[in-house]
Amino acid sequence: MFTRFIHNAYPVFVEEGFELLSDRKEVDIFSEDVEVVRFIKRHNTILYIINFWNMLNIDFEVFTHRNNAYEKKLTEFFERLNCSHIIVLNLLITEEEMEFKNVSIFHPDQDIYSVSWIVELPTKKILVNKGDADEVLNIRQLVNKVFNIMDPSFDSEEENLRKYKDKIRRKIPLKEKSNNTALTYGIIVVNLIIWFVLELNGGSEDVNTLLLFGANEPFLVLKRDQYWRLVTSMFLHIGFSHLLYNNFALYLFGTRIERYYGKVKFILIYFTSGIIGSIASIFFSNTVSAGASGAIYGLSGALLFLAYKTRKEIDGFNTYTILVMILIGIGLGWVMPSIDNAAHLAGFLSGLFAGKLLLFPWKNRQ
Repeated sequence: MFTRFIHNAYPVFVEEGFELLSDRKEVDIFSEDVEVVRFIKRHNTILYIINFWNMLNIDFEVFTHRNNAYEKKLTEFFERLNCSHIIVLNLLITEEEMEFKNVSIFHPDQDIYSVSWIVELPTKKILVNKGDADEVLNIRQLVNKVFNIMDPSFDSEEENLRKYKDKIRRKIPLKEKSNNTALTYGIIVVNLIIWFVLELNGGSEDVNTLLLFGANEPFLVLKRDQYWRLVTSMFLHIGFSHLLYNNFALYLFGTRIERYYGKVKFILIYFTSGIIGSIASIFFSNTVSAGASGAIYGLSGALLFLAYKTRKEIDGFNTYTILVMILIGIGLGWVMPSIDNAAHLAGFLSGLFAGKLLLFPWKNRQ
């Protein structure tokens, strides 16, 4: 199996810029009798020498003796090689289980570093002696590439680790950005105050009172250019049940968004989703509308994205529970004509997109 391994390793290492270091003809490296095959590569000021040892033909004592002699020879010629350091990586290729025996430990303060790994062909494992460096250039990757050539079904530990790291990279940590949720409670208080003012001036369910205080209405927005209604309508609520439901939902989603996105991003998500929800309402509804539903569904969309990316519960809410709550709310909108589902859907999608946009640093999207 050593010969087969070298047959496949040779083109892989040559493609990576390594050169064969041997006085023999290249065909001799594929001989069953070969004991060691050496490759060399200069990277910046460091000289790398990779030795493939055929442990079927030699034992550990012979390897140790010959490797010590080789390092002594390198020491004598070190100044002539015009490099700052030499790293010698010994790959002990074996078809049987092996254990390290008195192998020199990696010392980074030396001019010549000696590192030894055991490469078990049957198990396709790379074993590193305790104390030795476990990374030299990208040799692990190259050896695993050789294993893949020999056995296409082989999925190396390095490849599994890479896939795992990619998965972890896609998964972001859950960190608090604000130690209080004052803005959420502030908006709730404003909603309560304005509702009481509506009740004292004709009632929160009176159309004229709602319009007087800035409710959303298609004709006034589109024909009279009263675009400010897209914002003011977010603070008006029609009846006590509407006020209670929206403020409770605002508490559930708003406190979590403010805590984990931060106050500035909370405001951006809230008002962006609310305004887009108001715009959707005037194009899909011909009646007077009011409420913070679009903004709140935007917060739920951003929270859904955060839960999905972190793969964690956010103060008791996970991806599944958030999604169920959203679907129930939108489902009620289809069976209850008084609910403005256009604002809900537009707000949710806006919040989902805004949550994604604001969650990652700008540099990751360049």
